Amino acid sequence: MPGLKKYNFLNHKTIYSLTTIALMISGNAFSQAPLQFPTQWEQTSVSKITIVGNKTVTNEAILNLMTIKVGTKLTQSLVSNDIKSIFGSSYFQDVKIDKTSDNELIISVVEKPTVNDIFYEGFDIVSASSVKDKILTKKYTIVDEKKLSQDLRSIEQAYTEKGYYLSKPTYTLEQTEQGSVNVVFQVKENRPIQIRKVDLLGNEYFSDSELQSFMATKPFSWMSILSSSGLYKDEFIAADQQNITYYYRDNGYAEATVASPLSRLEKNKRDIGVSFFIEEGERFNIGKITISGDLIDSENELKEQLSLKENEIYRISKFNSDMKALKVIYGDKGYAFAYVYPTFNIDRVKKLYDINYNVTKGEKAYFRKITVEGNVKTRDNVIRRALRVSEGQLFNSTKLDKSKINAERLGFFETVQIIQEPDQANNAMDLKVIIKEKPTGKISASLGASPDVSGSGVTFFGQAQYQEPNLLGKAYNIGLTGQISPNQQDTSKFNYSIGVNFGNPSIFDSPWSYGLGANYSHNVTSLTSSSAINKVYITQVVKSANVSVGREIIENLRFNLGYSISDTSTDPSVPLTAKFSASGTTEKFIQNLTYDATDNYINPTSGLFLSGTNSIAFKGYWGQYTFGSSSALISGYIPVNYSENFKTNFRLAFQPRFVYQIKDDQPVPIWERLSLGNSYFMKGYSSAGESITSTIPVTISPITGQTVNLNFGGNRSFYSTIEYFLPVIPQAGLRFVTFAEAGTVLDDYDSFSADKIKYDIGFGFRWTTPIAPFRFEWAFPIDKNGQMGQAHFIFSIGSDSFSNNM
Repeated sequence: MPGLKKYNFLNHKTIYSLTTIALMISGNAFSQAPLQFPTQWEQTSVSKITIVGNKTVTNEAILNLMTIKVGTKLTQSLVSNDIKSIFGSSYFQDVKIDKTSDNELIISVVEKPTVNDIFYEGFDIVSASSVKDKILTKKYTIVDEKKLSQDLRSIEQAYTEKGYYLSKPTYTLEQTEQGSVNVVFQVKENRPIQIRKVDLLGNEYFSDSELQSFMATKPFSWMSILSSSGLYKDEFIAADQQNITYYYRDNGYAEATVASPLSRLEKNKRDIGVSFFIEEGERFNIGKITISGDLIDSENELKEQLSLKENEIYRISKFNSDMKALKVIYGDKGYAFAYVYPTFNIDRVKKLYDINYNVTKGEKAYFRKITVEGNVKTRDNVIRRALRVSEGQLFNSTKLDKSKINAERLGFFETVQIIQEPDQANNAMDLKVIIKEKPTGKISASLGASPDVSGSGVTFFGQAQYQEPNLLGKAYNIGLTGQISPNQQDTSKFNYSIGVNFGNPSIFDSPWSYGLGANYSHNVTSLTSSSAINKVYITQVVKSANVSVGREIIENLRFNLGYSISDTSTDPSVPLTAKFSASGTTEKFIQNLTYDATDNYINPTSGLFLSGTNSIAFKGYWGQYTFGSSSALISGYIPVNYSENFKTNFRLAFQPRFVYQIKDDQPVPIWERLSLGNSYFMKGYSSAGESITSTIPVTISPITGQTVNLNFGGNRSFYSTIEYFLPVIPQAGLRFVTFAEAGTVLDDYDSFSADKIKYDIGFGFRWTTPIAPFRFEWAFPIDKNGQMGQAHFIFSIGSDSFSNNM
């Protein structure tokens, strides 16, 4: 670097005389060169201690490293040990001790330089940013060679994890004009070691291809460019040794073993071959299964709850599951310290495994103390009410497992751990709940464009949203939304809408909840194209509010009652179009029943979500309409995990909806009738004029005969979808999604038939960021001949939760 010069710690002199002692940094110097202590110093009493040469390290810090104090009588061991102690601090590159004639001890030190800055050169495969968090050397601290050596090992390990075993990290110290140094970490990455051949030896029952199908160790191929497969990694080799062993033992080969794999580095030192040596052994079935010891149920009742059955193939996965099942059975009865000891009787002639589970139940235990750690924002009571156990309660294994699941489902935490701290002597179990919080508030803002009603023009819009599901750490859910777009009749004015909602999922930590919401909007929209001679505009001002109260009936099942009111004033420029747009005041009484057994309320990946809703519009104090609407939602999440770091999942959903008359003389308002085709449902039909619904031509000009097709809607709709999510960058929350949708809308007198169903397929990306979820998707409608239509690009900012979007 310009203006810097090389600095080397070894460029200092070691001074040694009758009146001066200087010791080398190396600890071996003390054993190899015994200290020649001046005899005239022996038993001399120190009158004063003076320290010179120190700039960063204080006098007090150096004195604290010494045992010699004022008044101490000097000995060879005292002086030697103090010099070792000062050097051992790693703060100094040279130390001298002198004594004056009046017995003043002068400690002369030369400090190591401080680190001015840290630079990284040659880091491509491993980013410098990822290394910064791992190194111990920091700016503005004194240079420590031990830490620097450890930093090199950390860098080397980071490269090893990516298969770059031949990388060579080094460092240099470059002195600045101010006397400090810059630390420059340099790395020569070289090529990664690639696996050219994987040999499986000794396998007869399973073929090479069957075993290699689940192995992480694979020969290098063109697919390795897209992943880390084909690169040599110690952890992959060790994992495959265990995986092959487990696979055999899970298929009856109870005594199968895999020896330590042999790796052979080629002469070019870039390629390697790996061999796995397998000893299959015999294949065993299950003989007799017995349970002895302290039985809390009959032996047959306990055996019925086990996975392994007599005369079936021995499988280690089922054996492990049965060991856990017995612990849970006893744990659910309060026996927290129950011990299960399995013994095996092997009949090698008949190739049978007899298993006896001997159970010692111990005494019943109670939960004594539950503490919560790691929650900076979230209140303790929010976490505690998610738990299914409480202090003083009888120990229960199943409730303890559900407690962890419920805490994770809140969606507020990255990790949740429940550590059991047993006190068997007092028949007590303490619990420590350790959580790591994650950001929950999301702010979104966007600018976009969409076609107008006729598709011949473009409307620009902006929107903003704030959503916080854990307000004040009390799990209050608050949301604020706003949207603005040009007024289509007068571009100097704007359409706008604002909304607010608030919810408390647990009133005073009870099973009761409530929610509130309010919205206001002012919109002027055009029902005709920008090129139409006679234009039709609709001006609407909508004010609405809602309130709901709910209660958890049983675990995961919640019932809600709600009331909503909406007042809409509509001013159409052509009166004949008025009946197609909302107007007047609508009051609704809403009933909802929800069953949520998913793994996460905010972003589920497994489990089941069921919901049924019925709304009745009535003529109350303000209401002008009477009709009803019903809907149901079945949404299932199926995880498909290929490894701990590569987890995918399916999402399947079906939603029927229905609107109906309550009184024969009061039809359902047209604007309450159903349609499909938007950014969330049937995305391949989201463009203007493509909605899946029936339309009615309306004459807007008697003179020209000009007409416009307006949505009439249907009274029944059916929608279903299947989505498959794959992680692209899990740490960044980026997922790839493919989807297929099917739906139809039926009118009053239509009968359901398969040819009325519309289909689309597509793909895209869902990006969950700390700010907001983003959706980038392409949808293609499918015609009756199976041909794909024109792509529809969907971009939106906001919740990616399917349940919220239904």
